[in-house]
Amino acid sequence: MIHPASRLEVVVHSRADGRSAVKSAAYTARTSYRDERLGQRFRAGKLGGLLSHELINWSGDAEALWNEAERAETRRNARVIRELRPSLPTELPLAEQVRLVRGVSLWLRDEYGVAVQADIHAPRFLDRDEERRHNAGKLATDTQEYLTALFDPTRTNRNFHAHILLTTRKVCAETGAFGDKTRILDDKKTGPEEILRIRQEWQKRTNAALKRIGSPTRVDLRSYEDMAKAGDAPAGLIPQDHLGPCRAERSRRLEEDGGDTSTAGQRRAETQEHNDDLWRTWLHLRALQREQDRLEESARIATEREAERKEKADAEKRRLQDARTAAEAETVVETSAQFDSVRSDSMWEMAISSAQTGMKEPSCEPPDEFSAEVDLDAYDPPPGRPQPEPVLTPQVVRVRRRGHRHM
Repeated sequence: MIHPASRLEVVVHSRADGRSAVKSAAYTARTSYRDERLGQRFRAGKLGGLLSHELINWSGDAEALWNEAERAETRRNARVIRELRPSLPTELPLAEQVRLVRGVSLWLRDEYGVAVQADIHAPRFLDRDEERRHNAGKLATDTQEYLTALFDPTRTNRNFHAHILLTTRKVCAETGAFGDKTRILDDKKTGPEEILRIRQEWQKRTNAALKRIGSPTRVDLRSYEDMAKAGDAPAGLIPQDHLGPCRAERSRRLEEDGGDTSTAGQRRAETQEHNDDLWRTWLHLRALQREQDRLEESARIATEREAERKEKADAEKRRLQDARTAAEAETVVETSAQFDSVRSDSMWEMAISSAQTGMKEPSCEPPDEFSAEVDLDAYDPPPGRPQPEPVLTPQVVRVRRRGHRHM
């Protein structure tokens, strides 16, 4: 099954859509910035849930960075900011999430020479009142209790995610001056290839972080079609659109009231059931195929080993038959795995020799004095065990009584 955090959305903010780099940065940083180009202040300080905020390849603050990014663009439809929105696995502790986002941000700086703002947002609380107090910063809990609540599936949706904002121009690390556009990301030919490379880098680093903490799960950012072509997923899976926070909250509220009976909710449920059935069937068939392959491989290895054993045994027999002297034969036996010795025949070898030559079957006992012919008249038994001398020698004495005569 695919990890729920297998998602990385790439969004380009353009002035043609009424976007402002300063406004986007203020929202993700959960603070207030003033856009000098528009002469307008954007306030997002009342929104809570900011877990981490970092600037990469910029020595000043974020407000100065994005105002400078706006000044570097002159066209009315200029692209002013590029944003990555990856989901973060809930198995990762917050420190590992920060490490992951920072590592990818540094990689983006090194690859494209851009400045980066990286923010990590907390999940939403399921209870509305608790979510309002969370956004207002009025949750009366310490840091450890707060983090415990965020990772609790009964209290939040555990939707940890990051906002990684990239400048659309290269930024000099020493002077902070904005340079050329990152055309490699905008070109119709190279752009999709570079976006795929960014997604692969995120997937690789995320799976490395999961492996580092001992988690067996892995994320996969490929499409269902690409996964099926590679043999890593069943064919026929139906992708679903990302709900977003508002639609997800509405669906969750309907579920609590008895079920999401809306048309969109029923369609999502049917799609999910369809995908689950495909996954179960495919995983079962794959397990059977793997077991069959394992048995076939075991049989193949056993056959090869038996053939090697027979070939080796035949070669040793030929070497023993070709031996001209006893010393050569003894050398063959010492290096052989099937011969014991050629100096004295064992009872087993005698039995084989007897069976091959038609001789009388040898006795199973070694020859001794009881197995030879004996002449009873001339037989002198061996001396027995010496008997000890008696302490008293019995004697019979006849006694005659006196004084009594019989008349």
